[in-house]
Amino acid sequence: MTALAVLLAVVAALLAVPQPAGAGLENLLTVSVTAPRSRRRRWLRRLAGGAATVACLVLATVVGGGRALVLALVGCVVLATVFRLLQLRGRRLRAAAARRAVAEAAEVLAANLRVGMVPAVALRAAATSCPVLAEAAAILAIGGQVPAVLRRQARTAGQLGLRDLARAWEVAAGSGASLTGTLEQVAAGLAADESLEAVVGSELAAPRATGKLMAALPLLGIGMGYLIGGDPLRWLTAQPAGWGCLLLGVVLACCGVLWIEALARRVAEQD
Repeated sequence: MTALAVLLAVVAALLAVPQPAGAGLENLLTVSVTAPRSRRRRWLRRLAGGAATVACLVLATVVGGGRALVLALVGCVVLATVFRLLQLRGRRLRAAAARRAVAEAAEVLAANLRVGMVPAVALRAAATSCPVLAEAAAILAIGGQVPAVLRRQARTAGQLGLRDLARAWEVAAGSGASLTGTLEQVAAGLAADESLEAVVGSELAAPRATGKLMAALPLLGIGMGYLIGGDPLRWLTAQPAGWGCLLLGVVLACCGVLWIEALARRVAEQD
């Protein structure tokens, strides 16, 4: 019964973890009126997950006592930390893919202009191989404002470079100047920024890995305890003092990992 209560608490923790955002193209095609509904659904899901977690923790206490409660809390903390790290990693990967897509789109658009295409034709041709430009091309086809679309898309993580494309397009449309030279400079700048982001990400991989390794070191200590003839797990799970040490150690280890991740994310955002 204790194992069942712990399992239910773990399942509730999984429900409380927010789902990652959808793919970039899906976000682009989502109309703005659905955003409040999506936020409401996320908050309702988090509220339901939190209520389920509390209910399962109470059930664990009733069924298995303090030991089951501590084990359930430990499981919830570990799983929440793991899923938070996976969520942040997914965001980084999606943002990196979006940056590459924007840099590639700028290069393709500049190349089309370089061979003599007019901006409208160049944009439509680039949109066939660069989905990030598809919405701008569709808006242009019905006489809409391309810069406004690009600026709205630039709010998506990793697509900030579209703001530079919007500025170049707006200046060229307002002044009648050639868009080719400006877009070539924008494309070169975005490519350089994307390379810099890749370098920063690889440099920050070591601190992130070190934080995870430090969090796993207590497991090595438990193994060493068994090697010298002790029984650490029995002590940690058999009495209130051990329960407190187990819960405190897990919480501190998980907080350390998340803290290092937060520091790395702050450095990446500054660069």
